[in-house]
Amino acid sequence: MLKQVEVDLKNRQLQKTVTLLERFLLHGDLERADKAKKLIKKIHDHEFITAFCGHFSAGKSTMINALIGGQVLPSSPIPTSANLVNVHRSDEDYAKIYYQTEKPLLFKGAYDFETVKDFCKNGDVVEVEIGKIDTLLPDGVTVMDTPGVDSTDDAHRISTESALHLADLVFYVMDYNHVQSELNFMYTKNLLKHGVKLYLIINQIDKHNEAELSFSEFKQSVYESFASWNVQPEGMFFTSLKAPDHPENEFEAVKQLIDDALRYHDQWLNNTIDAAFDRMEEEHRNWLDEQKAEAIAPYDHILASYSEEELACIFEKETELRNEFENYSNKANDLENQFELERAQLLKNAYLMPAETRELAEQFLLAAQADFKVGLLFSKKKTEAERSSRLQSFAASVRKQIESQLEWHMRQMAAQFLVQAQLADDDLQVAAQQLSVPFPDQRFTDLIKKGAGVTGQSVLNYCNDVAHDVKKVAEKEIDRLIERIISVINEQIKGDKAALQKELNGVTKATDAVKQIAEMEIFYENKQAMMTEQTGNEEETLNELLDEWKHAEKNVRLYSESLHKKSAVEREMQLAVKQEQEIQTETIPINDVIRKLDHAVAYLRNEQSFERMTAQLMQRAKRLKEKNYTIALFGAFSAGKSSFANALLGENVLPVSPNPTTAAINRICPPNAGYRHGTANVRLKTAEQMEEDIRQSLQMFGFDCHSLADAYAIIPNVLATANTEGAAHIHLSFLAAFHQGYEQFHPQLGNAIKTNLADFRQFVANESQSCFVETIDLYYDCSFTKQGITLVDTPGADSINARHTGVAFDYIKNSDAILFVTYYNHAFSKADREFLIQLGRVKDAFELDKMFFIVNAIDLAHSNAEVDEVLHYVEDQLNEYGIRFPRIFGVSSKLAQQSEGREASNIGQFEQAFHHFLEADLQKMAVQAAEASFHRAVSMLEQLIATASENEHEKERRKAELIDTRERVKAWLLEAQLGTLTERMTQEIEELLYYVKQRVFYRFPDFFKEAFNPALLTSNQRHLLKKALEELLASTSYDFVQEMRATSLRVERFISKRLAERFQLMERELQSLQAELSLSAFEWESNATLPFHAPFSENDQKQLESTFKYFKNPKAFFEKNEKKRMEEALQLSLSPLADMYIENELEHFKTHFGDLLEQRFAEMLASIQTDVEDQYNVMLAAFDHSDKLDDWVRIRDGLIELGNKGE
Repeated sequence: MLKQVEVDLKNRQLQKTVTLLERFLLHGDLERADKAKKLIKKIHDHEFITAFCGHFSAGKSTMINALIGGQVLPSSPIPTSANLVNVHRSDEDYAKIYYQTEKPLLFKGAYDFETVKDFCKNGDVVEVEIGKIDTLLPDGVTVMDTPGVDSTDDAHRISTESALHLADLVFYVMDYNHVQSELNFMYTKNLLKHGVKLYLIINQIDKHNEAELSFSEFKQSVYESFASWNVQPEGMFFTSLKAPDHPENEFEAVKQLIDDALRYHDQWLNNTIDAAFDRMEEEHRNWLDEQKAEAIAPYDHILASYSEEELACIFEKETELRNEFENYSNKANDLENQFELERAQLLKNAYLMPAETRELAEQFLLAAQADFKVGLLFSKKKTEAERSSRLQSFAASVRKQIESQLEWHMRQMAAQFLVQAQLADDDLQVAAQQLSVPFPDQRFTDLIKKGAGVTGQSVLNYCNDVAHDVKKVAEKEIDRLIERIISVINEQIKGDKAALQKELNGVTKATDAVKQIAEMEIFYENKQAMMTEQTGNEEETLNELLDEWKHAEKNVRLYSESLHKKSAVEREMQLAVKQEQEIQTETIPINDVIRKLDHAVAYLRNEQSFERMTAQLMQRAKRLKEKNYTIALFGAFSAGKSSFANALLGENVLPVSPNPTTAAINRICPPNAGYRHGTANVRLKTAEQMEEDIRQSLQMFGFDCHSLADAYAIIPNVLATANTEGAAHIHLSFLAAFHQGYEQFHPQLGNAIKTNLADFRQFVANESQSCFVETIDLYYDCSFTKQGITLVDTPGADSINARHTGVAFDYIKNSDAILFVTYYNHAFSKADREFLIQLGRVKDAFELDKMFFIVNAIDLAHSNAEVDEVLHYVEDQLNEYGIRFPRIFGVSSKLAQQSEGREASNIGQFEQAFHHFLEADLQKMAVQAAEASFHRAVSMLEQLIATASENEHEKERRKAELIDTRERVKAWLLEAQLGTLTERMTQEIEELLYYVKQRVFYRFPDFFKEAFNPALLTSNQRHLLKKALEELLASTSYDFVQEMRATSLRVERFISKRLAERFQLMERELQSLQAELSLSAFEWESNATLPFHAPFSENDQKQLESTFKYFKNPKAFFEKNEKKRMEEALQLSLSPLADMYIENELEHFKTHFGDLLEQRFAEMLASIQTDVEDQYNVMLAAFDHSDKLDDWVRIRDGLIELGNKGE
């Protein structure tokens, strides 16, 4: 029974949580509301929760079973259910599956957990609850098993995070071999951000090999690794459930911690509840901030184009623009009125009739009188001449006054008006300067009043009439110009008003946005302030929840067989494991073939005619004797690759470490005259290669260098300030190693160092040495290398060295066999996946299936059935990656290195199949070529014998015929051309490249989902989006380059096949000319792989950042359609860039492979010409050396006898 003080505390906790629930619901925060409901139930039930999370393969379920005392949860080395599982004590055994949309499904009493798992595959499942009568768990304690952190399902991630906030204790469990996984660091760092009480468990320490690394050094490396990621858990335990007596096993300490927590579980519970309050309040505040940001975003977008200074006075700007708009409406009228006033004033002030002009007017008027007459003789002409003269004098005087009193002022006034109107129109400027008052002479005469005499008053009246008339003309001219000016002003005003209206509209939107933002700030501030205020409905809400839970307990579906109709055949299909069926071909007697070739060489050595044939037979025999195989070993750093290599070699040659290193390419070679057993040749990177690698790592932190000395100076600052999260941590480790070893190895860069086995191991395992190494050749004598095998231990698929990708492809292409090692209970990483997809792309391009897949550490299995289950799972994964019918072997390299455990290690089964492949499949072609050469020698001997045995007449005829045919064959070979092969190859390239883009873009949604993931995008900080975009472009670029490499191999194989077909056609054509001719098989050396560059540049990335507009905040991005919109926008933007890349590579392919086709055809033709010439020389020798007939018969019979023995 709870004490009263505890009851009071519980009630206060319930009231506070229900208040939060009310507010969450009121605000629409359903995620927090769900957490609050779960916390209410936890408080009400007084439930103590211990949660386990980590990789699916870390042994979580096994550990939970050990803690609760019984096989409650199924443990499996492959991913099973990806749901939350809660286990607690109950009055009866049951399992209950909770769904999103359906009623829970209840399994009562004894049930088959496999059946429960089948129902859990439904994506609608939320969690599984298991009640047990017989358990070590006390009442009120729940153990929670969460989905593996490798789950990519967003729903599972959200449900896991939601549940973990209720846990009083959280254990993060890791497999010994995968502690250094980046996912571990990121996930635990995120857990600590959420405030959980976190403990780390490194499980399965029984895998540790003290001979390889001391346990104390291993522990120290684990502490340092997590510390470097700022992961500081409450504690760290090293455990083994398989070897409970292991001296370093701390499982009992884990149990003690849980026991202590249960003893003081009230204190732990209260701490968890208080932390949950704080966390939910903080999360809700963040959620409100996101909601506010989302609501404000449209208004922020409106204000984005304004500076802070502009926004500070935005309301004043709005008032100013409104006033300016009003003023614009009256601008034309105001200008026109002002001009009319100025024009009136000008006309009023214009004095056109001074005294002298009036006198001229009087003279003009007198002459205009009817009785005016000048002289006596020729008076009429003289009178008209005088009248005209007086008119001209008066008119000139008036025009002078018009110019000075009107026109000058009119022009000045018009020009000023244009300035006031702010018009720079050239035509109007010219019109203003050309303004005039046209007043014709006739008008002076027309204004004379009939019958009026010439008096002082009449002259004055006339002058006034003329002046008035002139001013009317002037007014008219001015008005005509004004009309033009006003028309232009009105058009200008119309445009200016539109622009001003647009600006005003924009500013009005901005002021509205500022008001809206201010209102929302207040609105959300009020929500924040009221978050913990009681609503008054708490008691009612709590009672409703309690009733709801009571009803939910009863509202279930009971499991019955009818729900689970699954035929026996279907179940068998699910459980069936494909068994390897090696087709055992007849063993090829290689030694017999070698002996046959050696005898043939001994027979023919002294026969001059068979000099080339003898050399060919010697070469074939040498190839069979000196078997040289290159075997490439691939796998991620933690797959047990080195220990598997040691198992093959029979000794611990390669150092094994659970820590990843900056691996070089290590080749284990048979010793030779230059390098005895145990010596190594270490080839250091060149300064250029080292600088390239260093710059790649420095750029992760925004640094660059101009030289290695420059980098050496910069790195301490990088190490002190750089962020160590994500891939950056690996690059930082590389930079630290470089800085540590720089002074020792800088002078030796580009050189080769001859060293011993002990130093070799240091160069492999010590990162401050290995980071400077490009390749290491270790010459080692053991049964494995005695077979002529060079074992190439390649860098892990997750190597940070960009060059290694190209090197890896060269080994895929050119090695005799490929061994890919994965770990027994380790999910394929992204790097593994990409490598395996590349293997799937090229598998069918090889004549032989040369790939072997090794699942290491099967000693971890509890049964053979479990091994079969794992191998079946790996096969399904490989099929998914395009690798059909893979050869898979489960082995234990750990047991293989123990003399008593070698048989149980199952490595013998692999070695048997592998050596069969080497001796039978690989040697088959070499043996067939050797046999063909042997039979050609016999055939040529028989031709010689037949020809030498003919009579002289027939010999002469045959000789002439042979010489003639030889010339025709030579001529035919000289005319041999590629024909349509070039066009066919071009068509093949175009078709292959056409589908590259489609395949890459088919995978684009997956790349996008991996890059733009919720774990990274926790806020709307731009640098996180840039990081996601970088990863997306890196993944897409990598896939394009890998596709190009695979395509280059397909084109090379296409060329080889087509030339082989041409070779056979040419042989048949030659035989139609000369039946005895036969060509020795022609083989081409493999060409170096084409170099390919990434399709997207840094400039492309900057342009693509425009798509960030679709990201407002994480909630909207992942829960609404913004994620899809950004994905589509990015794909749309990348599409033309991809087209351009493929177009460039198309030209690259055509040029490179066009040259290769011509080169190989020329080589093949030259070989055929030499071969044919040699055969004609042998045939013609029969005519000149008939005396050797007996020798030839003896040699032939000897060869035939050898052939019969070998068959």
